[in-house]
Amino acid sequence: MQGARAILIAWLALVLAACVSVPDRPDVPAGAQVTARVDGFGDIRLWEDAPAEVWRAWREAMIAQRKEAGPTDRFEMLVISSGSDKGAYSAGFLNGWSQAGTRPEFNLVSGVSTGALIAPFAFLGSDYDPQLRDLYTQINADMIYRTTALKGLLGGTSLASTEPLAELIASYADEALIDAVAAEHRKGRRLLVQTTNLDAERGVVWDMGAIAASDSPARYDLFRKILLGAASIPGFFPPVLIDVQSEALQFAELHVDGGTTSSLVAIPPAVIFSRDEEIIEGRGRITVLYNGALEPVYRVTKPDAFTIMSRALTTALKTADQRSLAALRLYADGNGLKLDIYDAGDAGEDPDVDLFDQEFMRGLYEIGLQEALEAHPPAP
Repeated sequence: MQGARAILIAWLALVLAACVSVPDRPDVPAGAQVTARVDGFGDIRLWEDAPAEVWRAWREAMIAQRKEAGPTDRFEMLVISSGSDKGAYSAGFLNGWSQAGTRPEFNLVSGVSTGALIAPFAFLGSDYDPQLRDLYTQINADMIYRTTALKGLLGGTSLASTEPLAELIASYADEALIDAVAAEHRKGRRLLVQTTNLDAERGVVWDMGAIAASDSPARYDLFRKILLGAASIPGFFPPVLIDVQSEALQFAELHVDGGTTSSLVAIPPAVIFSRDEEIIEGRGRITVLYNGALEPVYRVTKPDAFTIMSRALTTALKTADQRSLAALRLYADGNGLKLDIYDAGDAGEDPDVDLFDQEFMRGLYEIGLQEALEAHPPAP
C-alpha cells in the first residue's frame, strides 16, 4: 500500500462505514460532551478552540509554577506536526540539534499524530535521542499495524489493527518515562498532545504532564491511550474509546488522530506569550518542525482516481497549514518573538514509497539531522 494512498483510503473508509453496521453507541446530549471529564483526574485537557479566558487561566497556572521553579528569562516552545512516517525528519532534526550542542530545554512541547509520539522524547531532552532515533529508523510497517481490510469494509471500525503500535508505545512510554514527564511538569514545563473527538468534531488538547503527575493509578494507561489515539488515522486505524463522566452520566468518547482537526498545535500564541507577563519581546522563540513539504511540490499527476484524490487531499491540507503558519508568523513579528519553521521539503512527498519504509525514513532522518547542524551550528 503506497503512503499517499493509505491516507486516502483511510478517509474513504469513513464513507464506507456509514453504509454498514457499526457498534452501537448510546446517544449522549451535546451538553454532556462539553463538561465531560476523565474520572479520577483533574484538569488534564482543553478544547483546542476553547474561549480565551479558559486558555488564559491555563497559561497563568503554568507561568506561576515556572516562577516557583526558577528563572523565567526565556521561553522556548517546540511544535511538531503530523506526518506519519515522515516524523523521521523531526527525529533527525532533534538529534542533530543535540549534536550541535545548542538545543535548548523547551518549556512547552506540542505534538500532533506522529508529532505526538515524538513529543515526549523532545520534552525530556537529549538523553532520549537514542530511543527517538531507533523509533524512526529501525521500525517498519509490521511494527505499526496489521491490515484487516476485509473486516473494515464489512462494518468494522478500521482497515488495520494498531495492536503492534500499542505494544510499541507501551515499550517506550514505560513508567520511568512517564514519571520523568511528571517531574518536569511539576517544574512548570508543559507537554501537550492533540486528539480529535469525532463525536464533537473538535480538537482536544491533553496536558500529558498533568496526566503523568496525577495521583490516579490509571495515569500510565491513560498516558499511553492518548498517544495511541493521537496517532490513529481515522478509518485506517481504529479509534480509541476514552471513558468519561459528566455529572451522573458515564459514556465513552471516540478519539482519533489529532491531524483530523489540525496538523499542528501552535497553541494560540496569546495564550503562551503576553506582554503583561515576563515572556516579552526578544525573550521568546517558537520552533516548528513540519514533517512534510510546506512549499508546493510540482509533480505530474497520474490520471487515475486514487492519485487524483490523494493529490487533492495533500493540497488541501498543505494550504490549511500554510495559512495557520502565516497567522503565527504575523503574531510573532508583531510581538517581537522569534519564529523558526523547518520542513522536510520535497523529500517529504514521495508518492511511490510504502508506509514506514525504512530506507525512506532513514533518508528523512539524515536530512533532518543535517539541516539542524546547519541551522544551529556548534558554538566556536
